[in-house]
Amino acid sequence: MKQNFLASLRKELENSFGRKIISSRDCIQLVEDIYKKTGETVNANTLRRFFGLVRADYPPSSSTLTILSRYCGFNSMHEIEEISSNENPEANVSKEEVLRYMVALFKHTQVVGNEEKTFFPLVEQTMIFLERNPTLIDKFQREIAKTSTGQFYYYEKLANIDRLNGYYGDGLRHYLRSKSNEEGKIFAHAMQIFRYWLTKNKEQLIEHMTEITTIEPPPNCPDHILGRLIAAKLYYANVKNESIDKILSEAKRYHAGIIASREDSPFSFPDFELIIGEALLLTGNYDEGREYIGHGKTFLAVSGQDKNTLFNLWEDFINRKKSMLVKRREGDADKSSYYNSFSRKYTTIIKLVTEKGSRTKSVARADQLAELIKETGFKRFVTLPV
Repeated sequence: MKQNFLASLRKELENSFGRKIISSRDCIQLVEDIYKKTGETVNANTLRRFFGLVRADYPPSSSTLTILSRYCGFNSMHEIEEISSNENPEANVSKEEVLRYMVALFKHTQVVGNEEKTFFPLVEQTMIFLERNPTLIDKFQREIAKTSTGQFYYYEKLANIDRLNGYYGDGLRHYLRSKSNEEGKIFAHAMQIFRYWLTKNKEQLIEHMTEITTIEPPPNCPDHILGRLIAAKLYYANVKNESIDKILSEAKRYHAGIIASREDSPFSFPDFELIIGEALLLTGNYDEGREYIGHGKTFLAVSGQDKNTLFNLWEDFINRKKSMLVKRREGDADKSSYYNSFSRKYTTIIKLVTEKGSRTKSVARADQLAELIKETGFKRFVTLPV
């Protein structure tokens, strides 16, 4: 057993537990927390030996290491070495102070209704700060996952798709540790399914789909989480070349309930329609995707909300012929809202794929698309039909 792996696992365990393991009492409490979070049991004496509190004549078993890895939010033991190898020494004090301040902002802000617009600048600036200070990312994501506001805004509503195959996707394990109910499980596994669909990792996609199929959405499950669930099933069906008829029927049932519930929240954003419309279009189901994009735009118009949203991006994706794009854009406002700090690369990819299907070809755009695919790891767009 490699010592660097064991050292990394000890560090991850202490980070997940929230403090150093320096006594037998700590080990007993860690046993209880492991059982609470995973439903599996580890002997306290095993933990004492693992943390060097008593002499260990033999290394821990692979089954024990697997349980400990799962407690830390990893799918397998080798992921620990992979993630830990990228860590740097501690950040300086000033950055740590900023980090504490950022976490406090999320922690002490209550989640009330649909307030994405109010919280958007905070999340956006947080993304910019983390990109400039990568040594703080893991610690921030670990702490923010413990707050209801962080779960709702940072992880769920304003997902960092640009880094879905990077630190945001890896950070979902922290989210799942803190929000281990049905909603949390559905969202975390659904986002990983999207990740592995984009990166063309069929094996990992199927693994997460196996997890999600055992979960029943709870009553009053949020719209955006239901949307992620349906989208995950669409991506899975696409990989398996299966019919989506049953998935569409399920989506319509959810949609009917969501429409009825909006009478009490007329200014909510149509996440459900956007997420499903996106999944349908990316998987080549254009007529069905057009329908959901239309539903979303209609709701925005009726409720008097800003029409300049990502729905326009996907509407352009549907109408990929140059003449149709020009005609649509004549009366459009500036679409800079496509591009925010946590989806700029992804939305640029969609825009470039859209232009790829138009009559105008450009070597520069093709090179830009290739570079963005390389940066994000989204290999699906190399062969995506246009």
